[in-house]
Amino acid sequence: MSQQIIPIFIPTYISDATFNPSRVLPRLFFFNGLVECENYYIESGSLTEAGVVKEQTSFPYFDNYNVVTGSFPTDGSKSLLFNNEAVSYGSLPSQSLYSTYWDTYISLLYNPKTRLLSCKAIIPLADYVEMELNDIVNFRGNYYHLRAINNYSLKDGVCEIQLLGPIIPDTFSDLQPTPEPAPTGGFAEVSWSFTESNGANGNFGIYRNGSNVVTATATSTGNLRVSGSDVINAELYPVSWVAGTSMSLNINGGATVASSASTDVTITGSFTAQTGSLYFITGSINFNSPSGCCTPTLNTASVSGGDIQIFFTTGSAGCDACNSTTIQTSTDGVTFGNNNTAGCTSPRTLTLPTSSLYYRIRVDCATTSSGFSNSYHFISGSGTATLLWSFTESNGGNGIYDLYINGTSVENRNSSANGTYTVYVGDVIEVGCNADQCTGGGNTYTNIQVTGEITDAACQNNGSIPSYLSPGYTVVSGDIGTNLAVDLTVSCNSACL
Repeated sequence: MSQQIIPIFIPTYISDATFNPSRVLPRLFFFNGLVECENYYIESGSLTEAGVVKEQTSFPYFDNYNVVTGSFPTDGSKSLLFNNEAVSYGSLPSQSLYSTYWDTYISLLYNPKTRLLSCKAIIPLADYVEMELNDIVNFRGNYYHLRAINNYSLKDGVCEIQLLGPIIPDTFSDLQPTPEPAPTGGFAEVSWSFTESNGANGNFGIYRNGSNVVTATATSTGNLRVSGSDVINAELYPVSWVAGTSMSLNINGGATVASSASTDVTITGSFTAQTGSLYFITGSINFNSPSGCCTPTLNTASVSGGDIQIFFTTGSAGCDACNSTTIQTSTDGVTFGNNNTAGCTSPRTLTLPTSSLYYRIRVDCATTSSGFSNSYHFISGSGTATLLWSFTESNGGNGIYDLYINGTSVENRNSSANGTYTVYVGDVIEVGCNADQCTGGGNTYTNIQVTGEITDAACQNNGSIPSYLSPGYTVVSGDIGTNLAVDLTVSCNSACL
């Protein structure tokens, strides 16, 4: 029998004191799982067809606040509101969107001891792309928040900035960075570019006196101002190597360093800057010969409502681009047909079959198609499996029990109980228990035992087990139409069982 039966709360939005309805725009809510409630009924049908009445004992719980533990919001729950409203269930969270993300900033902005400064600066491009609003900067011996960077020039790094501060003592802790010494001895200019071609992927980096000042993981260009006598290094290496790959690194118009080895390599070059000079660094990585239209891998399939979702992985870097994918089915795993062609994004969704089927998939490129993947046998039944769960407190043992489906608690009990739950292919089943300390007589060992589809145990002498969570069991297609069992027992004993 259920341990809690609560009334259903349906939010109502009104526009005035006479309870006229209000137009409500789309908004975000937390989904907190299913909650047991007083029985209600859903009826279907039409003027020409008889209806069917279904009794419901739970409802999907959406709220402005999320559930951290148990079934309802608590003081530590997150909020989607700037000003928290009275709760329908549980207790009101102590934090809101405003207190979490804006309170400190607004308080600093309107503090009479702070001010907004507008000034000009020269910021190297490598630093500019890494900077974020609200970074801490040093200006004339004081630390400020960076509020804005406007009118940035890619040519020479000149820009207009706004600073908020100075930072009031104790407003922030341990956030004051050590300012980098200003360059001396004049300046040199470095223009750099990085190119990925033909599906290649690589990383490109520039180092100034041993410190990384430029990192590029995609085709890009930029400028870097350095001081005379700075030592500049450049580095280029592939993320994954494919036969026929070539790399080249060209520094200041000098000799090209190249490689087409069959194993991963890194190529580097360096120079010492001279005042007033202009330097060029170019790096490129290329797949000379793509691998063609690569055969995908069919990973798994799962039931979603009245559909089946086919999960797959297409080829790695170097493969020709995917234009579409084609799924075929078979009743015997030998003769395939019934082409179903759609996009390249996994998963592909098809109508749930009424009988067991084999599935396979291929990639269709611009002018060619790959071979077909491995086949996956989906065993059709009722479309669901029934989980038989039980929680038993034995020999003086006490605890709080949770049944988790895909990480969400669907059953929470504090005394012996049992029941059933409907599961689908791909669902992950776990059980948890917070067990009290055993103190009776010589039975000082607190034992948790899990049997059935999950086999596990935990034990503690003269202590509680505050946060036990079992390994997970994933429902597979072969479970459909069957009964699964997971039983958890908490007991007091004279030794670990």
